[in-house]
Parts: sequence; C-alpha cells; structure tokens
Amino acid sequence: MDAELYAVTVCVLIQRGDRWLLVVRAPGVAYAPNMIGLIGGHVDLRDPVANALEITARREVFEEVGVDLSDVALRYLESEFFITDGGERQITVTFTAQAQAAIEPYVNAADELIDVGWWTLHDLEADPRCPSWLPALIRRAALASQ
Repeated sequence: MDAELYAVTVCVLIQRGDRWLLVVRAPGVAYAPNMIGLIGGHVDLRDPVANALEITARREVFEEVGVDLSDVALRYLESEFFITDGGERQITVTFTAQAQAAIEPYVNAADELIDVGWWTLHDLEADPRCPSWLPALIRRAALASQ
C-alpha cells in the first residue's frame, strides 16, 4: 500500500485591533520572494508529542519575529491542502492569536524575511507585494475573531 506523503506547515495570524502581524519574505527564498506572507513553517518534530501543531506554531513565531506566544491562546482558523509549484503535496494549518499589548516583533530570521509589521486589510489591498489570496484569509480570520 503506497502512502501519500505531505509536508505539513503551520501559520499564525496575530491580531491587534484591526491590524495583523505579517512579514515580507526575503528576495532569496524559494517560495514567494519579496511578497507579504504569514508567519509559519514546516512541522519539524522527531519524537511523538501532543499538540504538535501548536508547538510548531509557537516555535515558528519566535524564530521568525521574536515573539513568545507560550502564554497566548491559539485558535484554529482553517486548513488547506494544495500542491506547490514544485509539485510538493502540502497541508497548511492556520491559527489566530490575539497580540499581547507589549509585544515588539522584529525580523529574527534575516535569511527568510526582510520586514515585519502590522497591516490592516486596507493596507494589504493597496500593497503590490500582497498575494491575491491573503486579503480573503484576513477577512475570514477577522470574522472568526468576532
């Protein structure tokens, strides 16, 4: 019996009022260079563990933007299966979180990112670096957080 293999990634949308913490990907990355994107990455666990997706989400946020979400509730938003341009079968799980007042995100992964910041939906729609799918995702996240 052939098993299908999937890469699993986890993303986190962190909200502060009507703004969302997003990143701008570095020019040298393989996927979506110089584009606005989500904070997240591949599940990279070696041993069985409970809450694997949540562990990955918190790790990726800290690694990419230096924000510790260990005491912040993660809320499941959605999952998606797709095939990348390179033919990789991928499942992405997206969580949302409310920003703590004192967080100060910064680029903590200079090889992957060139900027981090807070965008409103209007900001995203006006930015040529915004991929076409991102505003709809932000709308779904905003509805889910009400």
